[in-house]
Amino acid sequence: MGFLHKFMTAVNKTNIFVGKLMVGVTLLAVAVISFEVIMRYIFNKPTNWGHESMTLLFAIFYCAAAGYAHYYRAHVRVDVFYSTRSERTRAYLDLITSVFFFLFTGVFIYTSWKFYWSSQTMLGGGKIFGIDVPGELSFTDWQPPYYPVKFMMPFGGFLLLLQGIVWLIRDIHMAVKGRPMI
Repeated sequence: MGFLHKFMTAVNKTNIFVGKLMVGVTLLAVAVISFEVIMRYIFNKPTNWGHESMTLLFAIFYCAAAGYAHYYRAHVRVDVFYSTRSERTRAYLDLITSVFFFLFTGVFIYTSWKFYWSSQTMLGGGKIFGIDVPGELSFTDWQPPYYPVKFMMPFGGFLLLLQGIVWLIRDIHMAVKGRPMI
């Protein structure tokens, strides 16, 4: 049981750390879009990079925070039926629906990895010291690379999968033993 407890603790701590890191990303995105709004509407000098930066930052947040949200079981569920049941019955219900969770997460990781990898390996026209650098670039004037943002999709899916495994272990324990895991 020692390894299992260490694994679960490591996954929980990793998702909490990434979730708290995403608070910083969100604050940065809010600062960027606030700057853009001020430049656009007060000074009538919109920036090329403001809106796109904010969009990319929120994309990073959205993808990376999935495991953190699942740690707190904050994803959407139908509580009309679920919340009136005992903890043990909820564990059985979670075990039944976990089939769909793992199917979705597996497909998401697979397809998002292909999406990221195609972005990483395409020649987008980037150059460093005259040498072609692979990777998809934005079509805007300042051309930020897209592949680091697209990497966050399979990374976030992997964190979500790990957190789902932790909840699966806890649900199995609750269903079998009838008490929460310590």
